Amino acid sequence: DVQVQTDDSSRLTTVESSTLIATTNHQLVKLQLNATSSSNTKCCVCRENLCDHAVKITSQDRDFIFFSRNIWIPEGARCCSGHLINNLLSKEAVDQIKPFSIRYQELSSPDVQLLLNKAQTLFENGKKRFSFDDPRDLNDDEYCLLTSLSRDNFNDFVQIVSSSTIRPSCNRTIRTAVGIYLCKLRLGISNRLLACMFQIADKRTVSRVINSARQAIVKSFVPDNLGFGHVTREDVIGRHTTTIARELMCGGDSTDTAIIIIDGTYLYIQKSRNNEFQRKTFNLYKKRSLLKPMMIVTTTGYIVACIGPFMSDFNNNDAAIMKDILLRNTDHILSWPKEHDILVVDRGCRDSIGVMKALGLEAAMPTFLDGRRQFSAEEANESRCITKIRWVVEAANRRLKQFKSTLRIPFKIRP
Repeated sequence: DVQVQTDDSSRLTTVESSTLIATTNHQLVKLQLNATSSSNTKCCVCRENLCDHAVKITSQDRDFIFFSRNIWIPEGARCCSGHLINNLLSKEAVDQIKPFSIRYQELSSPDVQLLLNKAQTLFENGKKRFSFDDPRDLNDDEYCLLTSLSRDNFNDFVQIVSSSTIRPSCNRTIRTAVGIYLCKLRLGISNRLLACMFQIADKRTVSRVINSARQAIVKSFVPDNLGFGHVTREDVIGRHTTTIARELMCGGDSTDTAIIIIDGTYLYIQKSRNNEFQRKTFNLYKKRSLLKPMMIVTTTGYIVACIGPFMSDFNNNDAAIMKDILLRNTDHILSWPKEHDILVVDRGCRDSIGVMKALGLEAAMPTFLDGRRQFSAEEANESRCITKIRWVVEAANRRLKQFKSTLRIPFKIRP
């Protein structure tokens, strides 16, 4: 008698039989395999009745389960659509599959050769330290650690980027290219270490992979998610304005006033050998070389636009940068707000308040003492209200600094 035994600790299924392989003739080999059901009415994973959205198990999943679990899934077997993630069986579904019967499968010489080739491919893929190509290789926590995105968000992001001109090559797939680029941003590690992690030939190949992914993201993702063209003023008022901001800035009466917060942040860069550029990027306050992008966010912390970066010498303080943005109409900023919309800024933008008012915009900024010893009660409360609103831009800057590559950008890849 043949018995099927399943070891729950190792999740491996074995067959107890005196004869596992029988040669029928010189052309065919008959294998005795643990097999699932191939019914068109039952799911081969959970063995429940199939619904209208049943799907066939892909050959990739059939091979993976055969070599990893020693379970043969007959061609044409179906499963519930809920067991799939990105058109492949989830890890939970793979662990849930159990053998249903013993099946005698006849394989020809080409079939055996094909199985050996697939086994070799799986073995080579298994030697990779990190792989984004197999959705089951990394869990959600590992995706967040490496890329700052969950597995589902990463899959959606790759699907968006795939619509651009980027194509797979002999060195990497599109998923691997996007994953390497996000790892570079998130961890700030060297190209040589990335080449070691993802089994790529050298750091120059990694550099080309990162450049291809960056260009694809700029073309397909950035225009729809950053800049004044991707979100309307009405969306900001209706969906990205907090109640407390509307109460403190507008008295709760106006529902047609957009409130945005503007502040500059720092991107530290490597010291340049070019003396002129080094002088323009050296900040006397921070005593380091840096660039200054201007962040524009809503009162909920939603990033509307990021303009820049700008030089950081004494000629480029926040006020000078703000005036330059408004006078040059950078990123079509003047076509977005309407008269009496409120721009919340800090004291560093004091010299640009006149330009804002001349354009019909209201500026909210903490007041100055101007030689006095203390503020009046009204001025102090007004400054507290503004500070209560504008802290979210500091939180947005902090989210940006979680990407460690922004802490010290090499000179060759500066924006």
